[in-house]
Amino acid sequence: MRFLGKQNIIGNPPGPGRGYSFSSAVKMLLAGFVLAVVLLHKLPPTLRYYCYSAVRELIKVHAVIGAWHMEKLTSEHFYIKFKPGERAGAELALETAERFYHPVAKGFGFTARAKIPIIIYSCREELNKSFGWEAKENAIGVYWAGTIRVLTPEAWIGEEEPGRVADVFTNSGPMVHEFAHLIVDYMTGGNYPRWFTEGVAQHEEYKQTGFEFRDAAGSLNQPLYSMQELAGDFDNLPNQSLAYRESFAAVRYIVSRYGEEVLLDLIKELRDGKDFNRAMQNILGLDEAGFEARWQEWAHLQFQD
Repeated sequence: MRFLGKQNIIGNPPGPGRGYSFSSAVKMLLAGFVLAVVLLHKLPPTLRYYCYSAVRELIKVHAVIGAWHMEKLTSEHFYIKFKPGERAGAELALETAERFYHPVAKGFGFTARAKIPIIIYSCREELNKSFGWEAKENAIGVYWAGTIRVLTPEAWIGEEEPGRVADVFTNSGPMVHEFAHLIVDYMTGGNYPRWFTEGVAQHEEYKQTGFEFRDAAGSLNQPLYSMQELAGDFDNLPNQSLAYRESFAAVRYIVSRYGEEVLLDLIKELRDGKDFNRAMQNILGLDEAGFEARWQEWAHLQFQD
């Protein structure tokens, strides 16, 4: 998920997403998904991977069907659904997604098997409503269930000159971030902790555009959440700015200490059905306590907020 301004999200889509409107049909799908997730944990890893993927694709189809009334633009790897009158924003979002497809996908060794749907929303209230969130939530982009949802550039970029709008959206917008979330989800079959996918998405965004979210509330020069807390109810931690900043720092530590290829090794372990602690022990040779102590020590030296 990608935010504008201070991160203050009180919830995150719990698994492969909801449709375009938060209808009773969507609630039924969500209930079915929650039940499916519980049952999937009892299956062997390979079967669990394919079952999760099937559920995700079914809910993706539901989201796309929910946007049937919207106009559509298509590129090589994506298609975007948008309302009449918002073609300029849709064209920019599609162009930006396509621009970053190869640089991001190549780094993960990822190839999309079908065009990736993007749904664009006219205002923050509309985007929030699609997930049943309160109107105050501040997301400008959300990945869920194989679908990327973004707020139209005109709704959050305080510029009028087209070149400036394009520059801000390309370098500070949500496309790289949400595409990275999609890749992690597809490569692992949904088997990842929230903090890890968030850290990977922020790291990829930093690599591709140089964007790095900072605010005072997320300073690492304060008591930090433990790995156990980050791996728990991530989206309900009181200081979301800190939780996101820690996720970014932890992934940056892995890359700095072990190299980019180790992220892929961890993702492969997750794809094979291992939990993150086991994957970390296999690849990094560290248990949770050892990893926590090392990345936090490194972060205090590197991130002098």
